[in-house]
Amino acid sequence: MIREAGGRWFEAGGRWFCFTPKRLMKRLKTFMVISLVLLMIFLAGCTEIEISAGIDADLTAYLSYHIVIDVEEVDSRYHNTIKRALNEIGWYYQEEYNFVVQLNIETNPYSVNMSRRMQNSSLEQAYQSLKFLLTNEDITPLMTLDMAFQTSERQSKYILSATTDIPYIISLSNVEELSPAMLQQFKEAIETGEGNITLTLPTTEVYDSSHNVNVQNNQAIMVVPLSFTDRTDFELTGTINFLRDGTPGGSLNEIVQEQYRLRSFAVLACIAALGLFVITILIIILKRKRA
Repeated sequence: MIREAGGRWFEAGGRWFCFTPKRLMKRLKTFMVISLVLLMIFLAGCTEIEISAGIDADLTAYLSYHIVIDVEEVDSRYHNTIKRALNEIGWYYQEEYNFVVQLNIETNPYSVNMSRRMQNSSLEQAYQSLKFLLTNEDITPLMTLDMAFQTSERQSKYILSATTDIPYIISLSNVEELSPAMLQQFKEAIETGEGNITLTLPTTEVYDSSHNVNVQNNQAIMVVPLSFTDRTDFELTGTINFLRDGTPGGSLNEIVQEQYRLRSFAVLACIAALGLFVITILIIILKRKRA
């Protein structure tokens, strides 16, 4: 089933796809803004681009962009242009899409940090909020998203598989209208561009992942290198196991070991209590015999 009317993305075979023909022109304006910023970024030299998305320990779903530009070796004639570009994208995301924006264009390195966060009362609601952020075509960096979540009393399972394609985004902009010299410089800078997508999700066990995952305090963190010359694909599948009180309880093996430990402790406590009871009875019997 393909679902397009009334939605900004469409669904086919269980996967969500962006850039529907009916809404392509609407996105083009956003692409031009982004391409302008990308142009300034790549021509600026030393640049860090970090995209972060996920659900934190407080069940807050978020999507954030962090751009840092070192202008120390950039011709001072371009500094104001870079400042205006960063200020424009910060203002655009703040006014149009309710991002919280922090901007530094006074001291080197220049930076802009943009984040949108959605608080939730349950894990299931948090995944729905994250899906909303990642399928909102005005703010998402993704081209496709396959995201499923299933929960039960003692365990929740999820899968998140996605693709982003910066070359395709740039191809929809007006970059080709640059002068030949600037276009060549832009293409050379694209080939050396660097960045990451960091995905963070509540997890006690990771079943499958496209990249290395670090699990700390029941949070899985996967850092995906961002390609500026090709598609970037990534996937993470995991589970959250719960204790009887509803709190995350680690892996199944850890939960089983903890249950065995508690059971062994309970058995030892019963044996100790029984032994104390027997000793008490013996003392009472001995006292009566002496009397």
